[in-house]
Amino acid sequence: MLKKIERLKKITKQVKISTLEMLNQKGGGHYGGSFSCAEILINIFFSQMKPSNKFILSKAHAGVIFYAVLAKKKLIPENLLKSYGKENSKLGVHAEHHLLKSIDFSCGSLGHGLSYASGLALSFLKKKINNKVYVLIGDGECQEGSVWEAALFSSQHKLKNLIAVLDYNKKQSSGTVKSILNLDPIEKKWSSFGWNVLRINGHSHVELEKAFKKTNTNMPTIIIADTIKGKGVSFLEKKIDCHYDRLTLNEQKKAYKELAK
Repeated sequence: MLKKIERLKKITKQVKISTLEMLNQKGGGHYGGSFSCAEILINIFFSQMKPSNKFILSKAHAGVIFYAVLAKKKLIPENLLKSYGKENSKLGVHAEHHLLKSIDFSCGSLGHGLSYASGLALSFLKKKINNKVYVLIGDGECQEGSVWEAALFSSQHKLKNLIAVLDYNKKQSSGTVKSILNLDPIEKKWSSFGWNVLRINGHSHVELEKAFKKTNTNMPTIIIADTIKGKGVSFLEKKIDCHYDRLTLNEQKKAYKELAK
């Protein structure tokens, strides 16, 4: 177990550095929301996912780190990452299905990923196909009514093969989630909708591993992962507004030094 956790930590560091390089090359982007979900994505793709499973990135602003994960997993060519942010690139700010076969669903509009994942999970159950559907959602997007419609639908149909992870970094594009539209008490809300609810430190691979082992129930599961926006880069962690950033050359160097520790 210890060796596995160290491996996951190493991959997380490599993926975050790749993400940093892509965003620096582009001249800016979603550093904060990408770094907050790094461990979640790595754990799903390098510990949980089987080839037959599906992953939906509903938290679309994390597209850049999603590309880095796909490249590390050898699902897309690594040299493709150099094209991020360039004209006619297949790697848009939001991951698009029609550009890459590795993307199961385009999620430019927030709040739609859980709905799609729920329909996909239901289709697998009806066809008696033993596939799981993982979906990563954001906290700001949980202010969308479509998320809660999907939550009701998933509970009604007992979608035991659906596993949602909420990147609960508590910040969104224009401030804190609490000050814009408070979601708390978040656990009680999801529980009242009939979901199996787990809450963990989203930056701990140990806790992620334990949580995913508790998802084999007769209902859909949501893992509420408490995270920090900009995790691993001190000056981003401290910013209230770190949804989209442009780093100076000195900030780029400092970020790289901190992530490479």
